[in-house]
Amino acid sequence: MSIKLFVVDDHPIFIDGIVGLLKDIPEFEIIGTANNGQEFLDKIKNAQPDIVLMDINMPIMDGIEATHELKNRYPKVKVIALTMFNDIRFIKEMLEIGAKGYVLKNINKDELTKAIHTVSEGKPFLDSAVQEKVISDISSPEKDDFDDKEADAMVQNITSRELEILQLIALGMTSQDISQKLFISKNTVETHRKNLLAKFNVKNTASLLKFAYKKGLV
Repeated sequence: MSIKLFVVDDHPIFIDGIVGLLKDIPEFEIIGTANNGQEFLDKIKNAQPDIVLMDINMPIMDGIEATHELKNRYPKVKVIALTMFNDIRFIKEMLEIGAKGYVLKNINKDELTKAIHTVSEGKPFLDSAVQEKVISDISSPEKDDFDDKEADAMVQNITSRELEILQLIALGMTSQDISQKLFISKNTVETHRKNLLAKFNVKNTASLLKFAYKKGLV
């Protein structure tokens, strides 16, 4: 029985490389590719893959939001993050929203094949570099990113609209969901998201929400 794969990345040359790497493996069937998360979600409405190889940093809809939306719509589809970002914040966020694997783009064919087989069996897979990052994070004493005065100043600097959007993000709503609820464009929501990340000096939604929960904003 074949494993149906879908590759999502905003660089066509990288997609071509992955397809070329995996197409000769008999048990793998590559059923589609996409250049961003929204295109991917549109394409799989009629035929869901078994496993998605998902980049993180993409235009229109990134891999984090796409994975979150995918798991809401099609919880049985498994995701392996395939990315250049060996950052514990991205690793944690992808795993927390349901990705079963996380591997870096310098992975070799044998390791990628192993990752796909492992995840297809319902088991998690992290490549060796990612494992080291996770172990290092677990071993390090937890520390706050900001002192109280700095954090309070950040809180005072957000607008009522940004706070409203932050609270909707905490409910798990996508940018599209928020735009429909508030009757504003999706681009406006994305701008508010970026402003929140910048104001709180964080790089992703997981860190944003961690800060927001700590300060009682959500």
